[in-house]
Amino acid sequence: MMNLSSKSLPNCDPSPVPEPKKPVLDDLDGLGVGIPARLDVARSAAGRPDAGGRGPVSGGEKGLEAMPDRAGFDRKGTGHGMLNAGRFRNRWAVAGRHILMKLVSKLPGTRFKSRLIRRLFKVTMGEDVGLAYGVMLDPYDPSMISFGDNVIVGTESKFFVHTFMLNRQRVKPIRVGSNVQIGAFCVVAPGVTIGDGASIAPCTLISRNVAPGAVVTGNEMHIRMRK
Repeated sequence: MMNLSSKSLPNCDPSPVPEPKKPVLDDLDGLGVGIPARLDVARSAAGRPDAGGRGPVSGGEKGLEAMPDRAGFDRKGTGHGMLNAGRFRNRWAVAGRHILMKLVSKLPGTRFKSRLIRRLFKVTMGEDVGLAYGVMLDPYDPSMISFGDNVIVGTESKFFVHTFMLNRQRVKPIRVGSNVQIGAFCVVAPGVTIGDGASIAPCTLISRNVAPGAVVTGNEMHIRMRK
């Protein structure tokens, strides 16, 4: 019979091994909730239209469904939105990205330029994304802008993920699907999603979500008097 004394047994600790904690990369909202936790919440709601999600969207392999969601923020009562922006993003880092983005934007629309932007600014891009001369991706946080496959963006178009007002700061991601054409001199506002197969006419201000396959034209100005 084998001797199972304590001397012959290996040193085993019956206590459970703790699970590794998920790293918190950044606390964008100052609420003690890091990016990974908010991403889980955003992804769980992304497929539910009743929760404000996008629901199922048709498109290529790297269309809207394949793009990562990334939470932004909308703060009211922050004081002067522009002058207090340094509380949420390092001003020197934004300035450095701005200078670098201006230089890169002078390149013609090539695959090399798209790869350079993807590498330098962490922009999510699919295959065959063409950004023409002068296209500007918001240096405040260009990593919050994503493109699907087979996209054309015309000359001098701008993508902004942030809006500063006198007493409010709003930062929201922009998502462009696959097989999308965006004309020259367009402006895409924060939080906009452009569906797969959509076409945007030149000089259009895109301030709302665009449905898949839609054609968007016009930039009509309206004047309203304050009450």
